[in-house]
Amino acid sequence: MFKQVSILTVLLLLMTFSSSSFANQCKTDQIKLQVLGSGGPELDDGRNSSGYLIWYQNKARVLIDAGAGSSVEYGRSGAKFEDLQGILLTHLHVDHSADLAAFIKGSYFTSRSTNLLLYGPAANDLMPSTSDYLQRLMGDKGAFAYLKDYVNKRHDSDYKVVATDVPLVIGQTFDYSLGNNIKAKATFVHHGPVAAVAWRVELAGCSIVFSGDMNNQFDVLSAFANGADILVANNAVPDNASGAAINLHMTPSTIAKIAKKAQIKQLVLSHFMKRTLAVQKETKSIISQKYPGPIYLATDGMVVSL
Repeated sequence: MFKQVSILTVLLLLMTFSSSSFANQCKTDQIKLQVLGSGGPELDDGRNSSGYLIWYQNKARVLIDAGAGSSVEYGRSGAKFEDLQGILLTHLHVDHSADLAAFIKGSYFTSRSTNLLLYGPAANDLMPSTSDYLQRLMGDKGAFAYLKDYVNKRHDSDYKVVATDVPLVIGQTFDYSLGNNIKAKATFVHHGPVAAVAWRVELAGCSIVFSGDMNNQFDVLSAFANGADILVANNAVPDNASGAAINLHMTPSTIAKIAKKAQIKQLVLSHFMKRTLAVQKETKSIISQKYPGPIYLATDGMVVSL
């Protein structure tokens, strides 16, 4: 025997479901992604190194990676450093972190007074932790020790860069709050011998995932990026890559499998090198055979709407 359910109960259930669904919808008019750097470590590719900026309600809120040239593009974008709530580093290769000191030095000429959150991978046998990197760069005995007051705060007039190291545990996700209802999630990815993480930023019902450099050996990105509004996937190697390159980076075929399985809404290919810039048309063709959604080729300064 089925119990009778009143019409009022049904209506209340429908209203609750509708309200919950609406609350989780991406507020596309409030969020945009800007590419600060779409290149890699090469000197003659004509592009800035890796860097991305998430805008929320017309304010620059989250910086992902700080490769060479990204600070210059940040200035061109009109972003204010005092609005930034966090910096997320995928790893500490030069083309992803070299401009960190430039951002901090440049902030001297801004009105920033609140602490800045910095997140990145913990140490492994090859790479220092993000917090150690910060000290080596700008600490008391760092290469730029004259910036030490931003790292080891001594004056009330200075803000402090507060570093957090993301544990390198395969298959686990670590959650962090950047304030103002902005959440960042990180997971350990395989980038050869280099300590590296992928990032997922969630705000206003939207989610943007950054693969960073990885070859997907851990097979974690499709679940991590599941249902994302945008996946920024690094395209540093072509489909016929081999040797050291294939140990460090994912091929277009791998990107296609991840994008399809994760059912992402938009795919942005970035972190190009000359070997992939020359075959972009082929790369899009390979990916589109498995992933039916829109595919964009990043350029410096490019703005992607959700």
